[in-house]
Amino acid sequence: MSFWNKNQPEPKEEEKQNFFSSVTSFIGIIVLVFAFKSSILDANNIPSGSMIPTLKIGDFLFVNKMRYSFRLPFSEKELFRIDNPKRGDIVTFIPPEKAFDYPETREGLFSKRFVKRVIGMPGDTIRITRKYKDTKKGRVFFAVVEYKPKDSQEFLSYEPREVDQNRELADIDNTRASSRALFLETKREFDHFILEGPEDDRMSPTRFYCDFANGCKIPEAHYMVMGDNRDDSSDSRVWGFVPREDILGKALVIYFSINWKDNTCQFKDGLELSELGPDNAQRWSMDEIQQHCDSSEWDHYQYGSNYFESEPRLAWLKRTLLYRLWRMEVRWDRIGRILQ
Repeated sequence: MSFWNKNQPEPKEEEKQNFFSSVTSFIGIIVLVFAFKSSILDANNIPSGSMIPTLKIGDFLFVNKMRYSFRLPFSEKELFRIDNPKRGDIVTFIPPEKAFDYPETREGLFSKRFVKRVIGMPGDTIRITRKYKDTKKGRVFFAVVEYKPKDSQEFLSYEPREVDQNRELADIDNTRASSRALFLETKREFDHFILEGPEDDRMSPTRFYCDFANGCKIPEAHYMVMGDNRDDSSDSRVWGFVPREDILGKALVIYFSINWKDNTCQFKDGLELSELGPDNAQRWSMDEIQQHCDSSEWDHYQYGSNYFESEPRLAWLKRTLLYRLWRMEVRWDRIGRILQ
């Protein structure tokens, strides 16, 4: 018995071995999780309104990172190609350099990535005709997008037509988008929503110019992308086409969705806001607004309309604990929605 005890590790040594074994296992699991996230299935949240109403502010979605390419884990280096994006796909991608404002950059694993819809394929000629249309929301300045596929002689339409909004815009955390007109467009064998309002479209000759009025040809191995919220999307009309190697994955499904009401907390009813617009919808009294909202959410004169993009972390935490958690609504009807 004494011989057996002599060969057993000391209790402290055994505890040390167990500790290092646990730490090693934990680190291994973390590495595997992040490798899976960077190369196979990523989880993203939507912070802006460029894809409303298909993707709403506060949506959380899974992105299939292996749909088009397999990339080296912990990097965005493409190892081999599986497939190419199709017309109408919702894709995530590395934005062109012209899409960034100083000091933002496209370099780095944690730099900003965009999500938009593929509107034009390599070799397509895209024509955008702007015209006024009378809708149920009033007159809008509609950007009619037509495409002429490679080796074709005629332009084809995505067949936009206005539809009843019902409650589709009732839970949007964006006062501009909620007052725009709702349309359907057809891509391949499916339809999807777009929004159009009275504003001009987003073409910006200072960053990128192409003669969309008469027809702009997309280079080979490049794609044209646009947001479904056409008047509030920085996209290929502003900064140009996306190279194939910069397309990272395809949006797959919404797995959770929260309406934080950061931009609409002063309004009593989201449906009324979407039907009447921010100028006519009922608001809470000033005392009630101060109970529902942080001052940065309604006092745009002091904070500016883009305050949330550079909000300090402590200010965000305080605002979340005091206001956002108590007024948020889970969009249960969006959970599990397959994206097209």
